[in-house]
Amino acid sequence: MIQGQGPRPKVYTRLWAWKDADRNETPGVGLFRGQDLQAHLTPGEARTLADKLHDLADRAEANHQKETC
Repeated sequence: MIQGQGPRPKVYTRLWAWKDADRNETPGVGLFRGQDLQAHLTPGEARTLADKLHDLADRAEANHQKETC
């Protein structure tokens, strides 16, 4: 898909236990696009990503406010 055309891509989250080939489970968070699992994060990885996303969201808002003033 060309950037800026068509619907904006989105990802959805839900609790998801990753199962390896031996059926061992790793609890965590699944990132889904529709019904397709795109990534699995352990609780620690999810917290780290959430912190980074929060920081980036703050920066995006600040940049947008500068541009509209």
